[in-house]
Amino acid sequence: MDRVRVVLIVLASVMVIGTATGGASAQSGEIPSEVTIGGVFDVTGNWSLEGEEGKSAAEQAVDDFNEYLAAIGAGWTISMQVEDAQANASVALDKVQSLKGRGIDLLVGMGFSSHIHTAKGYIDSNNMLAISHGSQAANLAIDDSIFRLRPDDNSQAPVVNAMLSDAGIEVLATVTRGDPWGDGLKQGIIEIFEGEVVEVFRYNPDAVDFSVEASVMDEEIGRLVDMHGADKVGVLYLGTNEFILLIQQLEFYDNVDKVRWFSTNTQAGNAALVEDPAAFEFTQKTQLITSRSVTDNNSIKAHVDEWGREKYGRAPSIYSYAAYDSVWLLGTAIQQAQTTDVGTLTDVIPAVAKNMIGSAGHLELNEAGDLASSRFEIWQMSSNGWTKVAEYQAGSLIKESTASDVAEMIGEAGSIPDWVRNNASWWADGLIDDQTFLRAIQFLIQEGILVVR
Repeated sequence: MDRVRVVLIVLASVMVIGTATGGASAQSGEIPSEVTIGGVFDVTGNWSLEGEEGKSAAEQAVDDFNEYLAAIGAGWTISMQVEDAQANASVALDKVQSLKGRGIDLLVGMGFSSHIHTAKGYIDSNNMLAISHGSQAANLAIDDSIFRLRPDDNSQAPVVNAMLSDAGIEVLATVTRGDPWGDGLKQGIIEIFEGEVVEVFRYNPDAVDFSVEASVMDEEIGRLVDMHGADKVGVLYLGTNEFILLIQQLEFYDNVDKVRWFSTNTQAGNAALVEDPAAFEFTQKTQLITSRSVTDNNSIKAHVDEWGREKYGRAPSIYSYAAYDSVWLLGTAIQQAQTTDVGTLTDVIPAVAKNMIGSAGHLELNEAGDLASSRFEIWQMSSNGWTKVAEYQAGSLIKESTASDVAEMIGEAGSIPDWVRNNASWWADGLIDDQTFLRAIQFLIQEGILVVR
């Protein structure tokens, strides 16, 4: 889709927003001719692939948003000064302070929850505003001037639990990145997992060598397998691109690949796990399965997907959608409020987001200022690379085979609403897509008509 069409789509959203936020708007003429925002991205370090892609998506958004401003004769432009946080929370704080020293109060990026955790005090006390494209830690779901275009991990923990339950895992061995995100998500999963949890190790995010941990882990997995059986033991990895370093050490051991491995949104679709031969072999053997946050298709997403395929040869990650949308949300709020005042924008952004569609879908925020909506699929590593194997719906995994069984069940049952029955018939005939049919299944689950086992 061309950019002009994107502009018109967002302009329509802005016209709706104007009705909702008109009372909060400042007087016109308060926007400088050039508004400079700060972009704090992890261009180097152990999240560099995501960081570079997120930075590029935000830069593309700046270009697209400036075209929109020109089209409506706004009389101002937006620019972005990028700083590299190097996947390090202390460096991220330094970069935030540096941007503030240059008079920049408005930030996008800040992809790690540890970045937010470390810089939050400075951001709050120095009247700054940030929109994060990657932070998900549940303990950062706070009403403040830091907004997050990702749902907090309270929504992801049940998905992981459903994966574990579906696989019959009774003993869960955890390997956790030692930061607010890793600790918080692990705790959320532990609280609802009904089996035994064994913390194998918690590692420093700056670790570059896992030789000692690999030895300890292999011994512990061997012990658990002897006690419970390999089919009852699972490993949950909560981390980012350190996974490659860990796998490169684990390939020399015998027990760690006897059990199934599980992970989260940070690994779902990770191209590095396919491109690295050792990682590809290991993740296939352990049947690595992950939750994956997804968004419904729309024309803005199609535009960003086209950008991703042209630049990277593939669709971008969910975090890059959020980075793109962050610029549009901030810029639209400035245009609507006719000011760059942090206090005013903090008040306006939730109302703007409520009426705005981005590449990641509806941008409505919850009371804590985090993305309100979330939808998850389940993806697994196979010999063909990443493969979608199920949808998460109302506490259960809906697999492709399950969908066929349900369609047959719906066709035979007498108490199913006609619209659901029609969905099943149309799905079987290939007239509607899987997602539309799965919404019908979700309705049956929520109404208690269908129990998926």
